[in-house]
Amino acid sequence: MKKMTFLFAAVLMAAMASAFTAKQPTTLYYRDADGVFHEKLGTGECIPDQYNCEYIWTGAVDSNPQNPLNYQETGDPERVFVPDPMN
Repeated sequence: MKKMTFLFAAVLMAAMASAFTAKQPTTLYYRDADGVFHEKLGTGECIPDQYNCEYIWTGAVDSNPQNPLNYQETGDPERVFVPDPMN
C-alpha cells in the first residue's frame, strides 16, 4: 500500500512539474498576400493587409498546414509579413 501511495505522489509531482515548465511554441508562421502559410525564418516587415503579421501552429483541426483553423493569430492584426529579400 505504501508503494502505491509513493507511485501516485511521484506521478502527481511529475504532472505538476511539466505543467509549470511547458514551453510556448517558438516556431512562428506568416501568411503571404495569397493566403499561403510559411514559416518565419528571418526578418521582415509587417505591412497593412487582411492577415495577421504572425501565427503559431496549433493543429487544432487537422494536419493540413494550409488550414487557417490550425493557427492562432499572435502578431499585428490586419498586417501581412513581408520577408526581407536578403534572408
